[in-house]
Amino acid sequence: MKIDKDLSGFDEVDKWEDELWDTVADVGLDAVRFAKENGEYKNHTHNLRNAPGYAVVKDGEIIKMEVPADGNHAEARKETEDFINNGEKPQNGLILADGMPYASFVESKGFDVLSGAAQHAGRELETKLGN
Repeated sequence: MKIDKDLSGFDEVDKWEDELWDTVADVGLDAVRFAKENGEYKNHTHNLRNAPGYAVVKDGEIIKMEVPADGNHAEARKETEDFINNGEKPQNGLILADGMPYASFVESKGFDVLSGAAQHAGRELETKLGN
């Protein structure tokens, strides 16, 4: 017995899902820019300012990661990529990270390294995706 089913609607679901993850990635990149432009610390080595990055996680796997360092700070990029790759990941979501080992120390001294960017990303996701 042959059963014919119209599955054309699944293409629309796939398109919608792709657009969703693209939006999350755009918010991640915007948050990284925010961190770089609004960091409240002295930028002695430029590593801390070049280390912010993001990853988009779908079904527990990274589907996109970007650490837009300026090209002269490969160590900063590698530290963040390693931090994201080796850290805990949500089932689905956005990871913002600065992999420099002293980033949390600088943040704990009251300087905004990444916390403002995380808040910015949260607001942007809520605006773009709704509740």
